[in-house]
Amino acid sequence: MQPKIISSTSNATIKDVARLKRKRNRYEGRLFLAEGEDLLDAALTRGIIPRQVFVLEGHEHLLESVRKAARASGGRGEAALSLFICSDAALAKLSELGGGSRVVAVFALPEPAIPPDLTGGTGPLLYLSGTGDPGNVGTLIRSAASMGVSGVALAPGTADPFSPKSLRATMGAIFQLPVYLGVEPRDLISRAKAVALDIVCADPHQGEELWSVDLRGEFVLVLGAEREGVPEPLLEAAARTLFIPQAERTESLNVAMAGTVVLYEALRQRRTR
Repeated sequence: MQPKIISSTSNATIKDVARLKRKRNRYEGRLFLAEGEDLLDAALTRGIIPRQVFVLEGHEHLLESVRKAARASGGRGEAALSLFICSDAALAKLSELGGGSRVVAVFALPEPAIPPDLTGGTGPLLYLSGTGDPGNVGTLIRSAASMGVSGVALAPGTADPFSPKSLRATMGAIFQLPVYLGVEPRDLISRAKAVALDIVCADPHQGEELWSVDLRGEFVLVLGAEREGVPEPLLEAAARTLFIPQAERTESLNVAMAGTVVLYEALRQRRTR
C-alpha cells in the first residue's frame, strides 16, 4: 500500500476530492471529507476504513494506523484504500480550516436503515426537525452518542451532519451511532404509531416541566428549529410536550444545549429506575 506523492494544487485527484466541500457533490458522490486526526482516529477505532487518506509531507507516520486498521478489516477496506502524501499547498486545497491540518480523509457516506421499531431497543431516538446551524447538529450528535441514544434522524431541511462544521462539532461521534437522513415528519409519525412508540416534543415555552416527565422507556425525542420550534403535525402527534424550567428573565437555551439537557435527564432516569 505505497502512498502516492502530490505536490501540485492542480492535481486531478486533489481537484476531484476538493469538490466534496460542497453538499451537492457529497450527496451525488456519496462521499464526505473528514479533516483532522481526531476524526480519523474515531473512525479507525470503530473499524470504519476511509476510501482515501491525504497526509502532509513529513507526517507519513499518520498512515500507519490507517494501514493497521485496513489490514485488520480482513482486506475489505485495504482493497479500496488509496494513500497520498501532499505538499502543504495541495493539502490546503482540501482543508476547511485555512491550513494547519496534517490529514484529510474521504469516507463513504453511510446509508443506515431505521429499525422497524425506530430505536432497536437500545435507547431513545433523537429527531431533529429544521435545526439549521451545522454546529448545533454536530453538537447534538455528540451529546446523543454520550447519552446512549440509539440514533439521530434528521428531517429534510435540517443542516447537513456531514458538512465540515458539523463533523468538527461531533468530535468523532458521527462514527459512533447511525444518522438517518431525510426522514419526513409524516413518516416518523406513522412509524411511531405502528409500533406504539411515544413521540416527546421539547418546546421552549409549553408543556410539562422536564423533571416531571417519565423518560425511562423507549421514545422519540423531537427538537425543532430555535426560531420556529417543533412543526405543528409533530406537536399534535406527541404523547408529551416538555420544557426546561429556567431562572426568570433569561433567554431560552439554544437547541444544542436544550437537547443535551433533555437527553441527560433521560439517561439519569434510566440509570435510577
